[in-house]
Amino acid sequence: MSEPSGASNDSALRTLLREARVTPELPLRFQAAVWRRIEQTRAARDWLGPIVSWLWRPRLALAGATALLLFGGSLGLAEGVRLAKENAKERYVAAVSPLNAGN
Repeated sequence: MSEPSGASNDSALRTLLREARVTPELPLRFQAAVWRRIEQTRAARDWLGPIVSWLWRPRLALAGATALLLFGGSLGLAEGVRLAKENAKERYVAAVSPLNAGN
């Protein structure tokens, strides 16, 4: 085996790979579409920024967290009451059901 022959093949392969490199073309108005999406994202965040900065103030953050906890707790309480009523109805129907007379 001769070393120069292998180096020659490597060189030819490198040259062939460089020539075979294809650069895909971008669709029409690609750059304009990208900037339009960036602007849409910015516009969507514009209304949220002032609210978040307002809520990051310590007093307001505490009030907001308290309000969220109260809201979540009341939703949980309402769901618990609904489930308790549903469970009570099911137990009552099971208790007076003629199919369960032997139990």
